[in-house]
Amino acid sequence: MSTPPCATERSDSYSVSISAPVDFVWATLATVADWPRFSPFALRVRPESPGTFTVTSPTGDVRLTSHFDEALRLLDHTVTLADGTDVFIPYRVTPNHRGSELIMTNVKSPTDSAAEYEEQLGWMRTELANAKTYVEECYAARGEGASRAD
Repeated sequence: MSTPPCATERSDSYSVSISAPVDFVWATLATVADWPRFSPFALRVRPESPGTFTVTSPTGDVRLTSHFDEALRLLDHTVTLADGTDVFIPYRVTPNHRGSELIMTNVKSPTDSAAEYEEQLGWMRTELANAKTYVEECYAARGEGASRAD
């Protein structure tokens, strides 16, 4: 019996350094209802059940299922598109000295055109930059100061 081939698609990972402790970054970003504050993909979020949300995106409504793990600082989630396609999105917070690194990976779907994929990468880069600003502002507002991340 032969092993079927494993096809892969292009994937791209980007990260941003955040001047806040990893636990604070994870807790702040684990609130999916707040994602419209920084994500160009999540225009509106409606909770459906614990861990499942309907997200209004620029391309229409999708279902987001969280696979969050606080101990591992994972914000991974699956986005189910209107056609039923599931897209797994690795999204993690890792230590970066006294601050944090927020890392996101996007995998091209076989049906995405090059232009569609580039648009998705633009959303991802914008989301990471906006998440950095959002988390650092939240951290500073707590009186702990965004410049001191310990």
